[in-house]
Amino acid sequence: TRKQLDTLILLLVLAGTAVALYGICQYIFGWGYQSDAWVDSDMFSDIAFRVTATLENPNMLGQYLILVIALGGAGLLSAKGWGMRVVYFCCCGIMCVCMLLTFARGAWLGLLFAGLVFLMFLQPRLLLPGVYLDGDSGHAEGLLAVRHRPRRRGLQPGLSPVQLQRHHRPPLPQPVFTDHVRRGCHCSGDFCAAAVPLLPGPVLCRFFRDMCAAFCREKDSYSRLHQAAVVAGMAGFMVQAMTDYSFYNYRVMFLFWVFIALGGLLARRSQLPEEGRRIQ
Repeated sequence: TRKQLDTLILLLVLAGTAVALYGICQYIFGWGYQSDAWVDSDMFSDIAFRVTATLENPNMLGQYLILVIALGGAGLLSAKGWGMRVVYFCCCGIMCVCMLLTFARGAWLGLLFAGLVFLMFLQPRLLLPGVYLDGDSGHAEGLLAVRHRPRRRGLQPGLSPVQLQRHHRPPLPQPVFTDHVRRGCHCSGDFCAAAVPLLPGPVLCRFFRDMCAAFCREKDSYSRLHQAAVVAGMAGFMVQAMTDYSFYNYRVMFLFWVFIALGGLLARRSQLPEEGRRIQ
């Protein structure tokens, strides 16, 4: 039910806060194992301790926190009472402090990217100035061609609209896709290349496609915020995965699949019953 799903999300955030609190205590009291391989003594000699909490590795802890901080941020924005807002604010603050203490630069980058994706979902207009402020006149002509002549000439792979206008070349034939690619692969080659070491590309592409489609048709603000948070968290997770292989850690791998399932539930949250049926 929707109530059970909302409770599950709250429990995930509280669990992440508990892990982060343990990591902060590790830093304060010097608990836990430290490896020389975790610190580049030549470049970062001032870093003497990196927290690991229950993940056994600071980079894996950072990757875990990326996912949970995204959920905490959505909970903070969707909370209705001041009491829950304070709870979510404290949870996010504790997890962010623990993230800093991991000294995992890849995780920091992943968290920043997750925040950018989350902002893009909520306020896409903020990214429009970056699209149009381009010094290349060819790009400007291409935008004008799309705007003023959208149906006269199709945009085909390998041929820009400027070339179509200037040289009147016939459009190239559409590429032939197999059914496997048609169903799953709708993302750029670079992103698929980054996802291949972790999971077959079509599964992740299907996940992102379904979540974006659910976000576009969703009317409930709570569902939209958490759908955007799951997509942002997974995007940040993939950025961190470019800097360190993480699936050797079964905790991180399990949480990855939990978020895949959580995204599927959130995409259909409006279809779930409000309360469970009573047993007669």
